[in-house]
Amino acid sequence: MKRSSALFLALCFIIPAYSQESDNTKTPPTAEEIGDKVYFETVLEDFESTQFTTEKNLKFSVTRNQKGELAIRDVYPAPVSNSKKYLGVKMFGKYGDVFKIIPEKELIINKYCRTLSLWVYGKRFAGEISLILQDAEKRNHRIIMGSTNFLGWRKMIVRLDSDIKQEDDYLSQKRSMKVMEIQYRPANRTVQPVWQFFYLDDLTAMVREKYTDRQSDDW
Repeated sequence: MKRSSALFLALCFIIPAYSQESDNTKTPPTAEEIGDKVYFETVLEDFESTQFTTEKNLKFSVTRNQKGELAIRDVYPAPVSNSKKYLGVKMFGKYGDVFKIIPEKELIINKYCRTLSLWVYGKRFAGEISLILQDAEKRNHRIIMGSTNFLGWRKMIVRLDSDIKQEDDYLSQKRSMKVMEIQYRPANRTVQPVWQFFYLDDLTAMVREKYTDRQSDDW
């Protein structure tokens, strides 16, 4: 009987101690989970009030075959809140051609950027959409968003890698990035060029505030 009582008392002390230890050894949140709480999406271009024209905003190497047109459209925009207008693009080209859509306004990213996103309506033309991004050191990077070989609206998202410099050299010297152009490269290897169509809506960036120095060196 004494042995049973002693065993019971021992268990009373061991079980609460084990429970408390288990509560204190939960896996801490990862940096990614913490980061998700501070990142937010900002719109760089929504095509709602900006005017794009073929003559001003579309560039390509002119040959006897290449053609292209831009137009702001308002029928069946991307499934984005408050979206009413978007950019229509049609191009006459083939593999090896590069069509460049030049932004009407400067697309500046002042904060630290994790991802870039672009809504694209594809019509099963296997062309390639990319962005030319100028980083904080004025170096240009071609960010491949993806192929247009699908039908309907799709949000293309690409995460930026560490080769793209974003942080400020010094905490007092603010630097920024800029989206220089949107590119389309046809994939068809036909002898003659063909007309290809796609549509663009909200270009956005997932960003957070850059780190700031809160320590004073005056001591």
